[in-house]
Amino acid sequence: MAKKNAGSSMVLVGAMVVVGIVASVPKEVWGTLFVAGAVAIVIRVVVKMMGSGSRAKPVQRVVSTPRSAGAPVPQDGGSAAPTLKVERAAVPKDEFASFVLSVEPQTAEHRIPIPEGPVGSQWKWVPVGETVSVAGFEISGGLLYVGSGLRARYGEVDPALIDPKLSVATAPVVTSLRLMDYWSSYSNITPDARRAYLQWLAGGRRDPSADIGYVFLFFYGLERRALVDVNTDPAAKVDIPAIKVEVQRLLGIYGGSNSFRQYATHFLAYLDAEQVAEKVYLDAPPAIPDRCYELPLGLKIGLGQLAADQQPVPANWALAWALADPNISRRTAVTRCGAEFARMFQQKYAAEYGEGLRLRNNKTKLQCSYQPASAGLCGQSFQQSLGGLPDVSAVKVPVQKLQALVDTCTSALEPYSRFVGRNPDKAHALEALLQLPVDLWPAAVKAELNDLKSRVGDGMVVMSFGELSGRLKSAGPLSRDRVIGLARALQDLQLGMEPDVLAGVRPPKAEDKIALFAASPDEGSQREGAVYQAAAVTLDLACMVALADGDASAQELLTLTRYVDSWSHLSVVHRKRLKAHLRLGIEQPATLAGVKKKFEHLADNARRSIARFLAHLTQADGVVSPSEVKFLERTYRALGLDIKLVYADLHANDAPAPATAEVGSANLKPQGFSLDPARIAQLQKETAEVAALLANVFVEEGGQESAEVVTALPEEEAEQMQTGLLGLDASHSAFVRLLVTRSSWLRDELADAASDMELMLDGALEHINEAALDACDAPLTEGDDPIDINQEVLEALPV
Repeated sequence: MAKKNAGSSMVLVGAMVVVGIVASVPKEVWGTLFVAGAVAIVIRVVVKMMGSGSRAKPVQRVVSTPRSAGAPVPQDGGSAAPTLKVERAAVPKDEFASFVLSVEPQTAEHRIPIPEGPVGSQWKWVPVGETVSVAGFEISGGLLYVGSGLRARYGEVDPALIDPKLSVATAPVVTSLRLMDYWSSYSNITPDARRAYLQWLAGGRRDPSADIGYVFLFFYGLERRALVDVNTDPAAKVDIPAIKVEVQRLLGIYGGSNSFRQYATHFLAYLDAEQVAEKVYLDAPPAIPDRCYELPLGLKIGLGQLAADQQPVPANWALAWALADPNISRRTAVTRCGAEFARMFQQKYAAEYGEGLRLRNNKTKLQCSYQPASAGLCGQSFQQSLGGLPDVSAVKVPVQKLQALVDTCTSALEPYSRFVGRNPDKAHALEALLQLPVDLWPAAVKAELNDLKSRVGDGMVVMSFGELSGRLKSAGPLSRDRVIGLARALQDLQLGMEPDVLAGVRPPKAEDKIALFAASPDEGSQREGAVYQAAAVTLDLACMVALADGDASAQELLTLTRYVDSWSHLSVVHRKRLKAHLRLGIEQPATLAGVKKKFEHLADNARRSIARFLAHLTQADGVVSPSEVKFLERTYRALGLDIKLVYADLHANDAPAPATAEVGSANLKPQGFSLDPARIAQLQKETAEVAALLANVFVEEGGQESAEVVTALPEEEAEQMQTGLLGLDASHSAFVRLLVTRSSWLRDELADAASDMELMLDGALEHINEAALDACDAPLTEGDDPIDINQEVLEALPV
């Protein structure tokens, strides 16, 4: 308490001292101090006011800059439009910023007025070709809204407006990242998204990896300019062509987006519908997008004009309709084999409908409408009529007819489509082309065929099968089905081929000989009949006899040719094929074992007639060699006849028979060559008799086989399904099971095994390999001695 009183006394003493000092100051001094203080206050106020007035407010300006060297020049030849530039000074966060928009033309003679918006709005549409600077990015090309105050339908900021006042990220952003929602607006996206969008714009709007949201954000502005501004701003109509070009360019880059492709194509169609030319169907149909959700408007207009004018739908317009209509189903072959489908469709369309389908003028009228993608135009639908044209997409009958035609072509192309799907690098190889009609083959291959046809002419050409397939660009060995397809293709060009694979003969290998000859389209399937088969077998026997001495003489070949010409019971086209068969039989004779099965069911007198004919045939050239005698002995033995009859038949009709089997052919050959007309007449008579006899045999065998099938199937179907392999009978199936017990056989061993099973080895192997070719496209056995088993075919067998 004492300390507190002492402190108070000290303060009181100090105050009394100060008062005393102040009281001692004269009045003149106080006046001077007062005046000096007032002057100081006035000076401070003035200085502060002057400093505040000289500070510049932050201003954002949009000023014109010179056109860059690469900027396009206006088409009308007028002065260049001013270039828009945005400049912004740094503004403290706690102060307001002002925005000033001005356009300074490069010349005094040309000025573009700025469209006036609502009160307080300062925005501008940047025309095509101009450059604008935003946040340090130089954006060329124009077609943008820049500024502030541009309002959408319900008063919100238009999504396409680029407001330079909004913040933009300073660091680069990867444009492929998705940083925006589906319904985005420049005003509400993040600074990073704005940076990415400006990067994409400054890069020329061409980065294929950019997120599709940036493309849409730019597209919103094009929609507004073409759909809204065009109603109030005459300059907007001038921008329409540039907008269409830009949308087409964007489609080429970003058409992979289904959403953008749909909006962009509909947008272009709507703009194109404003100026529809008359009779557009006289030109080619519009290009068809890869995927259509509705019939394109350009196609609807052309088809509607065809219906209104009552003109037939051309084939190319029908094709475009079939490819674009979503109501027409199209399988894989249509897209995988597009060129082939188009050609086949137009061919079949012309064959079915001539000049084309005629459409009725239906009641449903065509209208064009567009629903914008921009959220700023949400709820607005833009529509326009098209002069009362009928909407053909509302009619079902033409679509049904086109669908049937598409299905027909697709079914025909499916084998080719599957082959190309498995072998895309062999689309033009012969193996693939054989799945197509010849008229759809490439021009180079068709030229080879035409050259081959010219070589054949009215005659005949013999070559290896490998040479033929090589000329037609084969990629390797052909399966049985492919060889049959080639024979059909040649037949379409009126070229016949022997061996006759179309009649069921074993397909030739690459090294085998074939004969090509001029055929006739009316040859038909009559060559599969008994009469023709009998004649062919007769020639097989004759060729074997002629070659029994190691070589067929010219006399023998001429005699056989005359035999064929004398068979008047056969048509001219069949005799021409038999001559090719004869020529091939001389080049590659059949085996006796292969022919023997044709005579297994013959009666004794029939076998005797055939043997007598063969014996007489050996005398056609006036010489009977020991080798021919040996062949006749083997043949008589195969026919179940006594070999002594060989000599009796050779001595008949005063024929020059050999003294012994060892007599050389040189001892029997005459010095000159002359044909005995009487002998030829006798042989022709016997040939006709044998052919007729064989024909009857084949007819009887066919009837017996049919009867056996009809009676056997109901009783033995289950057993045959269990025991038969490759569709073979029981004996050959058993032989197959024996074959596959080893990977390789010596010929003698396999011949013994076949003999034990009462089979002729060569005939059995040929029959089995034909069945394997049908089932597996490859023979079961390969080689002659040793005989190897094809392991790939073995794996496919149910043994």
